[in-house]
Amino acid sequence: MDIDRVLREHWDLEPSQVEPLVGGMGSLTWLAASDGWRVVVKTVDGRDNGFAHGLDFAARLADGGMTTGRPLPSRAGRLAERLDDRVVGVLEYVDGTPLGQDEDDQRAVGQLLAQVHTMSAVEPGDLESWLGIVTQWDDYLDLEPWIRPACESAVTDALALDGLSWSGLHGDPAAEAFLRQPTGELALIDWGAAMHGPILYDVASAVMYAGSPDHVVPSYLDRRPDLTDELHRGLDTFLRVRYAVQAAYFAWRITDNILTGIAGPADNLKGLADARRSFGV
Repeated sequence: MDIDRVLREHWDLEPSQVEPLVGGMGSLTWLAASDGWRVVVKTVDGRDNGFAHGLDFAARLADGGMTTGRPLPSRAGRLAERLDDRVVGVLEYVDGTPLGQDEDDQRAVGQLLAQVHTMSAVEPGDLESWLGIVTQWDDYLDLEPWIRPACESAVTDALALDGLSWSGLHGDPAAEAFLRQPTGELALIDWGAAMHGPILYDVASAVMYAGSPDHVVPSYLDRRPDLTDELHRGLDTFLRVRYAVQAAYFAWRITDNILTGIAGPADNLKGLADARRSFGV
């Protein structure tokens, strides 16, 4: 993709430099800059229906005072432009250092995630339909004999829960999406997996990346004590849902040899093995 042309023709920006960045699992990204400005250009497959939603969510949170890597409207006033078989967004560049795995950083993840959920609360939706995040990969669940039973069990247990709180979700709150800015304030970027859904899913995802709930959950509940009972009764179930998503996702990537965002096939195999280990099979 000719990023210089895309920026000139669709965003009225004239970059003096463009360089590729390490993208996510499903995107390609570039840093573009000129005197006085820097932006990140991100593209995803045109079939990715969630990308535009994530851009809109990031913009609404930015309007509420959070630093998110706000998307810039195109010349036509859209946050995303469809160009050939790709969808393109242009985001404000956010400077900062990604959080790591130490206790203070895990607490920071919990606190900012609670802020996101507080700012974006919505009425609960249809949980069975939402659990399509697992069942959408049905064609790939027989890659190994343990995958389908594990995923079906996680979905069944989640459906048995009631009274779940919903909000806008980041969808993939790994520590590296949280940036400590030079001012000391935190930013949260990479909204490509954003959606509406049960708050438990985001918390479970953060716990999965942290390796334990020991610091993420208490700091989250410091800001959301109203969710204490809900997290205590539902977190383990949604950890299984999160790992079911990982198992199904990597089964798809392995079957179709999807290698975006990784060094090679071994990384896909590791993702699936990590999910398997979580189910104890």
